[in-house]
Amino acid sequence: MKRCGSLTPALLLLAVACGGPGATPRRDGQRVVSLAPSLTEIVFAVGSGSNLAGRTSACDFPPESGAVPVVGDFGVPSMEKLAAVNPTIVLELALADEAVGARMDRLGLNRRRIPCNRLADIPTAVRSVGGLLGRADSAEAIATGIEEQVAALRAGLPPEAGRPTVFVEVWHDPVTTAGKESFVADLVELAGGRNIGNESPTPYYTVSSEWVIARNPDVIITLYMAGGTKAPTVAGRAGWLSVAAVRNGRVHGNLNNDLVLRPGPRVMEGVRLLKKCMEPVQTR
Repeated sequence: MKRCGSLTPALLLLAVACGGPGATPRRDGQRVVSLAPSLTEIVFAVGSGSNLAGRTSACDFPPESGAVPVVGDFGVPSMEKLAAVNPTIVLELALADEAVGARMDRLGLNRRRIPCNRLADIPTAVRSVGGLLGRADSAEAIATGIEEQVAALRAGLPPEAGRPTVFVEVWHDPVTTAGKESFVADLVELAGGRNIGNESPTPYYTVSSEWVIARNPDVIITLYMAGGTKAPTVAGRAGWLSVAAVRNGRVHGNLNNDLVLRPGPRVMEGVRLLKKCMEPVQTR
């Protein structure tokens, strides 16, 4: 298999992060800027949506976020637009250019990096944002709810040998899948599947058609963030008619990819979507 050296924009949603500088601002008069869709969702979920003063062009949920000024693209803020909204705190996952972060620090902006890359990161991220914004109680309720639902689903999983094997295609040219250290792999496991991409710890990497055919997955799920090949065309690839998922009509596409690719407070909705994909086709 080949490693994927250049990932699509969809994969940028799953950035690895570490700590950031700045003192915790007072809740009163807070003006929050979020530089990632998942963080924007968390801000609203904990009850601080009215404090959101800036967002990225990728931040599209909840719908109310559409009224908030855009200060740049995901991980690529405009310094001029940031200054214009006069934030008291800037929340980010990762920046396309870390020099921009250094500029924010030099300007005295209260920049906080919130790790939110894997399933296990989400409750911690919710608690961190809630604590920063003076919403610790609501954040704790959300985080605890997610942890309890995850634990309940894990407790009810069948033995691994009894779970369907799953191939997740996050891009089609070249064919790219999700590896063991990815958020998508976490969700596939929790939904009751065995991700065949777990052979590699690499979060996302390219594979050949022969690689997929040889592993003969029971289920195929396509998660394209920006157009591209639709799920039904998978059957038209050379040799793929022999794959169990294609033969049995278990190829799934056109899902709400934000629920499956965006680590945030709606994560359990994403798990439910994937669980439906794992269900055997009902024949009459």
